[in-house]
Amino acid sequence: MSDPSASCPRCGAPRAAGPECPSCGVIYLRAEARAAARSAEARDAAQRDAALREVEDRRLALREALEGHAAPTFVPPHIEAMPDLATPDIFDGGDVARERFEARLRLWVLPAALLVAYLAVRSPGFHAFLRIVLTMPVHEVGHAVTAWFCGFSATPSLWVTSVSEERSVFIPLALTVLLSALTYQGWKRRQWTWLGVGAVLLLAQAVGTLGLDRMQGRAMITFGGDGGMMVLGAALMATFYVPPEHYLRRHALRWGFVVIGAAAFMDGFEQWWAALSHVERIPFGAIEGVGMSDPSKLVQTHGWNISHLIRRYVAVGSTCLVALGVLYLGALWRVRGLLRGGGAEAG
Repeated sequence: MSDPSASCPRCGAPRAAGPECPSCGVIYLRAEARAAARSAEARDAAQRDAALREVEDRRLALREALEGHAAPTFVPPHIEAMPDLATPDIFDGGDVARERFEARLRLWVLPAALLVAYLAVRSPGFHAFLRIVLTMPVHEVGHAVTAWFCGFSATPSLWVTSVSEERSVFIPLALTVLLSALTYQGWKRRQWTWLGVGAVLLLAQAVGTLGLDRMQGRAMITFGGDGGMMVLGAALMATFYVPPEHYLRRHALRWGFVVIGAAAFMDGFEQWWAALSHVERIPFGAIEGVGMSDPSKLVQTHGWNISHLIRRYVAVGSTCLVALGVLYLGALWRVRGLLRGGGAEAG
């Protein structure tokens, strides 16, 4: 538009000295007011259109982000307008406090769990309840796992484990595939714990399936009740030391595992350790609805010497206890700075 002082706002003719335009008869002041109003309305409409387009763009971006499980690339206006909040001093050093708490847990949880489990299995009434609720399922799983590693198919239940009479073809193949996959993934991802566990278990399967004949394998399955209960109990307790980002730690499952593991391990180890000096602690005899007890089968059916039977169980339990001790001391070594009041990071 031309300068209002030089031309008519309506027709653009040269502006005359009077209040009206000689060409179109419009009053200059009214025409200028209407032109200014139309210009303001146009600016407002343009701003509204731009704001609506921006809101629509953000809505579409937020929808795409939610569908793609990604964080939006913009900050909503109501969030952007909020003032920055200072973090209260009470939360300063929260990560260090949590790491120190975890270090103290590493120091006390495992010994405390074993002590409480020992006191529980020494209490006749509570021991019976503990065996029914916690340790007997682990005992039967010990039978089943030993059977799988010896090439037999097995299905554990609460009080008895069904084991096939002859070796299976599918079980050894399936177990070999699973353990080989674990070993390969450990090598591929540089997870040396996976690699070591997979290699050891593959060796154990080779010995159990190829190194033992049928009767030796069935004897080992019987031995794997209390023996497997101690091994599995130690493995469950070891889950307490998983890394911070592990599923068992993030969902607090390690607490339940350490309780079950301590009870299962101590249920077997306390009995066979006591049998070194008190042979009457060995549960010889028959179980109603099941048949002969495991020690009776090993002695009467498989011809094991009672002294060898006791020492083999004690050897398994002692090995598990030594392994737990090494794991415990290693975990404490990694947080020694926190236990001394320093700031080392807990792993």
